[in-house]
Amino acid sequence: MPNDTRRRSIGSVRQLSNGRWLARITRGRKTDGERRNPSKVFDTKQESESWLQAMAVKLDERPDLGAGVTLSQLWSVYCHGKELSAKAWATYKWYAKRIWLERIGDMDVSQISPAVVQSVISTLTPGNARHAKVVLSSMLTYAVRIGVLNRNPIRGHDFDYPKRECDETTFDTDPFAAIQTARDVWDVRTTLRCYELIQGLPLEPAWLCCVGAGLRVEEALALRRMDVRRIQTSGHMVTQLAVHAARTSLDERKETKTKQSVRVVAMLEPFGARLWYIACGLENATDLLCTVSASNQNKRWRGYFQLPKVSKHLPKKDGFMHRGKLAELPYLPLSKMRNTHVTIMAESGVSDSINALMHGHTEMVERRHYLAPDTTQATFQASQQMHRRHLKLVG
Repeated sequence: MPNDTRRRSIGSVRQLSNGRWLARITRGRKTDGERRNPSKVFDTKQESESWLQAMAVKLDERPDLGAGVTLSQLWSVYCHGKELSAKAWATYKWYAKRIWLERIGDMDVSQISPAVVQSVISTLTPGNARHAKVVLSSMLTYAVRIGVLNRNPIRGHDFDYPKRECDETTFDTDPFAAIQTARDVWDVRTTLRCYELIQGLPLEPAWLCCVGAGLRVEEALALRRMDVRRIQTSGHMVTQLAVHAARTSLDERKETKTKQSVRVVAMLEPFGARLWYIACGLENATDLLCTVSASNQNKRWRGYFQLPKVSKHLPKKDGFMHRGKLAELPYLPLSKMRNTHVTIMAESGVSDSINALMHGHTEMVERRHYLAPDTTQATFQASQQMHRRHLKLVG
C-alpha cells in the first residue's frame, strides 16, 4: 500500500503479541470537549491500513486541506510528476492552460466544486467539455495522491455537457444520405472501391491496417516488416499483425495507448493479402511498412480526396502527384477507418466482446465511440424468420 501522508498524520498501526494488528486514531476530532481515539484490531496489516485510510476521510481530520494551494500551483507540480507521452502531454497542457488556468487558476483547490466546474464546461463546445473535465479530474486526483486534497471533488459527478446542435436543413433534400454520412463509416462497397483506387499510394499500408485490422493510425504507422506474418489456419492463409508500439507527430516511437492495446490481430481479406505483398517487398525486418511522417499523414490523406488545381507549371512534389486519387469516394478521416472495421465485423456477426479485444479496449468504449452498424441485413434476417413462423401458423 502506498505511503499515505494523510494516514500517517491521523493514526498509527502496530503489531500485537498475538500476531494481529492494532490500528489506532491518535488525532481524532474533538466532540463535547473530549478527543475521540477509536481503535480496531485486524488480522492483517493491510486491513488496518485500509481502515485508517477510510477513517481519515470520515473524520475529516484536515478540513482546511488544500487551502492556500491554487490550481496554478498544483499544475506546476503536476506537470513535473505526471508521466505521459509527448502527444498526450501536449493535449493535457492545452486544456489546462487554455481553459482551467485562465478561468480558475487563482482559485484554491479546496474551493473547487462540481458547481464551479459545471459553470466552466457549460461555456465550452461539446467536444472540448468532456476532455477538459478529464484533464481537471486527473489534476485533482494527483492532488489527492500527494496529500494536497482528501478526495477528488468531481470524481463520479454527473455533469451536464453541452449538446451537439443538429442542423435540420441537412435533412431537407435527402435525409437518408445525411444520416448515412453522419455515421462516419464506409459500407463494404465503398471500402472495396477504395481498395482498388489506393493501391500504390504512400498511405496504403496504414489504410490497410486500419480498415483491415482496426488499428489506430498511430499503431499502423509504427508497424515494421517483422510485425507482419502470414500463417495457415483451418486451411486458409491469414495475415497477422503484432501491435506493440505507436508513432505520433510528437513521439517518434512510443508504447501503445493502453496495456490492452498490445495484441496480435488478424486481418480481413483481401486487405491482409495485399499488406503481406507490400511487406515482402521490404528488405530489412525493421523497415516501416508506411514511411509517411506521422505529422504529415493527415494532410496527405486529405489530399487524396481533393482534385489538384489547374496550373501551367508541373508539380514537383511527390505528394501533389497523388492528389485526387480518391476524389470519387466520400471523405472520411483515416482515423475513422477503425470505425469502419468495427462496424463490418459487427455486421458479420462478431460479438462485441471479441470485437473489443481485437481493438484493444472495452465493450463500452466499442459501442460508444466506434460502432455504427447498418441494421438492414439484420432486419431482413429477422423478417425472414417472422415470415416462416407466420406460414406455420396459417398453414
